[in-house]
Amino acid sequence: MTLEEYKKQNYTSYYLFGQALGIEGYNPACLCQRWCLTGNPKYWTLPSSKWMIKIEEFTKGKVKIQDMVREHYRKKKEHEQSK
Repeated sequence: MTLEEYKKQNYTSYYLFGQALGIEGYNPACLCQRWCLTGNPKYWTLPSSKWMIKIEEFTKGKVKIQDMVREHYRKKKEHEQSK
């Protein structure tokens, strides 16, 4: 399962999802949206290893580290081919 799929099933907004994950700062939604690989592709990013582990634990294994890495690779490649 991708992080975006998990977000859609369990949260109504990126802001609430970011807060639930424990992202602190001015706007948890921005970072969460980047990790979910939505919005402008130039801002897509993978979470740090610390956050990947936290996400996997928070989702109780529904979103795995390998799922995040594979989805990031797939979407980046897809975006590059569409240019």
